[in-house]
Parts: sequence; C-alpha cells; structure tokens
Amino acid sequence: MATVWRSQCAFARLLIGKIAQNPNNSPDLCTKLFQGPISVTSRNYSNYANSPFIERIKEQYEYDIIKNPPEWAYVERLLPFDTIPVVTPKENYPSGWIPPREEAVHLPYFVSRTKNHELPIYLNITYRGMRKITKIKKIEGDIWLLNDTLKAHLKETAGKYVETRVHELGKFIEVKGDYVNVIRNWAHSKGF
Repeated sequence: MATVWRSQCAFARLLIGKIAQNPNNSPDLCTKLFQGPISVTSRNYSNYANSPFIERIKEQYEYDIIKNPPEWAYVERLLPFDTIPVVTPKENYPSGWIPPREEAVHLPYFVSRTKNHELPIYLNITYRGMRKITKIKKIEGDIWLLNDTLKAHLKETAGKYVETRVHELGKFIEVKGDYVNVIRNWAHSKGF
C-alpha cells in the first residue's frame, strides 16, 4: 500500500510541478515546505515565437567621448603597426632570417615576400597527418618556368619524381610532400 501511495504522490508531483516545493521526495503530497505561489505553467522564452516584443531599449551606460586624451599614448603602443617597419641591413641576424637580394629581380619569375618579410612557403597537413602538401604563394612572372626549375631541383635533391600542381590564377604552386625546408633553401639561394 505504501508503494502505491508513493507512486501516486510522485505522479501527482510531476503532473502539478511540485518537485521544487517538495524536496527529499517526502510521501505527503500537499505539504508545502516554503511559502510562495505555485506556478502551474511556466514561460519559455528560448525561441522567437514565445518571446515577448522588446520595447525601446534604454542606454545602459553613459559615457563621454574624449578626443586625444593623455591616456591614448598607452593604448597606441598596444595597437599593431599600420605598416611593417623596414628592416635595417646587417651582416647576419640572430633569428637566421635572410633578406632578399637584388639579383632576384632579373629572373623571369619572382616570389615576393609577405608583409612580415618572410617567404610565403607553407605546409598544409590534412587527413590526420597523412597528407602533406607544400604550398608556394605570391608567385609573379613565368609560373610554368618556376615549376619546371623547382621540379628539377626537387628531383635532384629528393632522388625521386615529385608531383606538383600549378594554379595560374591563384599564383601558387602545390608540391606533394613535406619539402618546406628544401624549397626555402632553394629560394634563398635564388635570392628571393
């Protein structure tokens, strides 16, 4: 008899919504442990159809706009540069960076540097590390001649035929495999 009474109480609490008012799963159905209104229906504003219309929103915060305050100097030093500063020429750099040489301009093809003065040679790894493709971007001039010379250099260095794909409109070449260091050293030797 007690089992039936408890199941009826549990069903009634679920139906009426008295689980919050009746903690500890006590068997007496109508005992309120705290005073307050019992909400039979609740509003759910989680979707557009049930949410009320929004009235005109008041400004939450009042603020003043001040031009050229003295504090702006502290903010300006945190902002990124509009342009990357020109590199001062040295004999060698501690990071191992190599500047471009003037003789590369006279070649029929050219690989221009990025805005950070780096070579645009990247490695794309896909399929959980199973597919590696080296990408050379920002190519100007005769891209097909660059592809042929690069293929010949990779065949000589790697000792095997290497697949490449030329995207003429996108101005980039994709090489199948991880040849970033080999191509970077070749580009430095050419003066790019």
